Amino acid sequence: MRSRPGSKPKWRGCPLLPHANSGVLQLGDTAVPYQLRRSRRRRTLGLTVTASEVRIHAPSWTPRSEIENYVLQQHDWLHRAWVRMHAQVRKATTEPANELHYMGRRLRLDIRSSLFHEIRRHGHSLRIYAPLDADVNELIRAWLLVRAERLLAWRLARIARRLGRAPSRFALSNAQTQWGSCTRRGHIRLNWRLVQAPLALIDYVAAHELAHLVHLDHSPRFWAVVSGLCPDALARRTALRKMSDSLFQV
Repeated sequence: MRSRPGSKPKWRGCPLLPHANSGVLQLGDTAVPYQLRRSRRRRTLGLTVTASEVRIHAPSWTPRSEIENYVLQQHDWLHRAWVRMHAQVRKATTEPANELHYMGRRLRLDIRSSLFHEIRRHGHSLRIYAPLDADVNELIRAWLLVRAERLLAWRLARIARRLGRAPSRFALSNAQTQWGSCTRRGHIRLNWRLVQAPLALIDYVAAHELAHLVHLDHSPRFWAVVSGLCPDALARRTALRKMSDSLFQV
């Protein structure tokens, strides 16, 4: 899922992307290394943000000017993704959280020593039984993943019925900067971390990706389909952006 084009940023260097397949992009006040990766098998342009660089994916035949324009349009998304990625790296070195979001609700983590692994929900608390040497964060992620698979599949199928089209395949995603994706073959992936968000925001992402079954772009026609499935889509998108940093910390 990508944001709409924003204002044109100031890039370091001229031209925008040097002829070499690596260089530096200016994202806000930060100079970020990038790699351009071309593939004969790829059919669309795409971006991946890691803790050390931005990766630009392109079909082997795509003109350089088209790649430059795509990166320019996605500057705002790239900047947010880069900042979020490094916030996660900093978070990993701090004290563990004492609460968790689940379907828009805050659950207090109640960790108890036990010989066996078990997680139970008690009202507004998530009670975690685990040995002293257990990785509690991994147990929590596993608990969320099980619920995400059922919940996200249910919400996607519910909106697909309204659209009159269904994905050819559905799977969970573990992407670090993206909430969903849809391929030309109709394969839809939703980030398992969405299980933490309110149902209204989950439905927005599902509607966004399902709309790509009709229009595999972000044209006005695409947004019209999204609005038909989710009338207050822009408000929900804004709300999701505000929550994104906290949801990606898990």
